[in-house]
Amino acid sequence: MKITFSYIRNRIREHSKQDLLQACYNILDDKKDEQKKPIWFVFLLMKWTYLYGGEKYPSKPLTKNKLVKILKSITDFNEEHISDFIKSGEIQRAFHILYSQQFYLQTYVDKNKFATQLKLYNSLKSKYDINQSFIDKTGFTILDFIKIMQLTWLYINISELKKPGLYFNGYLENDFLQIVSTIVEKEKVVKFLKLLVLDPVNPNEKIKQFKKGIRNEELQSLEKTFFTIYPLQYFNKKIKLIHKSVFNYTLNYFIYDYLKSNDDKFTTEFGLRFEKYIELGIKELNCEYIPENEIKNLLPKNSNVVDFYLNESNIFIECKAIELQAYPSVNPTDELIYNSIKDSLIKAYFKQLLSVSKKLKGDEENWGIILTYKKLYWSQFTDLYDIGKSKQKQEIDNNHLPPENVFIIDIYTWDRIINIINDEKTSLLEILKLAKKNNAESKKQTFDMHLDDFENNSLNLSYLSSEIEQLDLKEG
Repeated sequence: MKITFSYIRNRIREHSKQDLLQACYNILDDKKDEQKKPIWFVFLLMKWTYLYGGEKYPSKPLTKNKLVKILKSITDFNEEHISDFIKSGEIQRAFHILYSQQFYLQTYVDKNKFATQLKLYNSLKSKYDINQSFIDKTGFTILDFIKIMQLTWLYINISELKKPGLYFNGYLENDFLQIVSTIVEKEKVVKFLKLLVLDPVNPNEKIKQFKKGIRNEELQSLEKTFFTIYPLQYFNKKIKLIHKSVFNYTLNYFIYDYLKSNDDKFTTEFGLRFEKYIELGIKELNCEYIPENEIKNLLPKNSNVVDFYLNESNIFIECKAIELQAYPSVNPTDELIYNSIKDSLIKAYFKQLLSVSKKLKGDEENWGIILTYKKLYWSQFTDLYDIGKSKQKQEIDNNHLPPENVFIIDIYTWDRIINIINDEKTSLLEILKLAKKNNAESKKQTFDMHLDDFENNSLNLSYLSSEIEQLDLKEG
């Protein structure tokens, strides 16, 4: 029998939400073979439980056998979507789907990432006040929010102290509120919890409003879970953490995701601040560079420009604070990917990096960096070059900047690169050359994989020192 969404939904309808959610948490909380569990399917069962669980009355008892059958149905559901890409020889596209489905659950957290966010959303200033927008929508400042997130992160990882009696049981107990309230006012902590807890009274509306969700039920097993916005659940009359892997992603990207969904002015303002932030890293290197407004003066009128040019090493940098849309992430055809990034990543190479480097250093070897906020599936531009080249109206001359010399790097990896250069006395150009050499031997999908041979030291960056000091947790 072919498994259909209707079949799975009908099985879920037969059982109570409480029983199904409890069974899911039992799986998620079980530490046995944790690395092997396909927890993304459990998240989908929980989503569909919120939407459809208990619709048939009276509910049937949820036996272990029935739970296994439901989960297996979800696991086997629409298997042919990925296999169709493999059968057609598009193995990289199949891996892209798996990357979108799973790799965000491998996001790691360290204290420096809190400082990066505080710098971006609060310390850097422009005409539009992101912090005030956040206050208007949540009732507390970005600094307060990041402090509470940092404290929550420490609370759920308390067992790493390896002290007797200290462990996290999956719930934010009363002591959590007491501990955090010594740093941030209690009423702000309560607002924080309300912001991150899925409304138990009307969860369906919140789930449907999640903008990164996939409408087509047949592809929802591949989507990024909406729990990244609501990592806390009101369950058994207590606040339950859905899973550490989901919360790690929330810690890194909640402010961005929340404001992008709730503030129409945020995206434009964030793009401006993102460029300012990257410039701080360039200044940290003490190297000669030319910013966009000065690059304009070196080029003919109405020419395309890039954000920065490192003239000592022929490195051209363009900032594109974008992410791939939800649907092309799980159905990565050439056309869908192109339409999603034609005005960002594709434009950055074909219209900006190629053009500017040709006019300024057309007879030399050049290098390009496209900086993004979040990690993307591509660390090198070669795959995107194949997608974009057929759409170009003019003949492509890229001898001075071939796609294998162009790299896509996320903001947290950028911070680490700046730190490595300062610590190990290497250069940005040498790191790019290493990445090119690595990719020629075995392509690495994210740029941070090229940094495995370097020490992963705590960041010591002057442009984050003030933020690190502000986030030093002291009792109020």
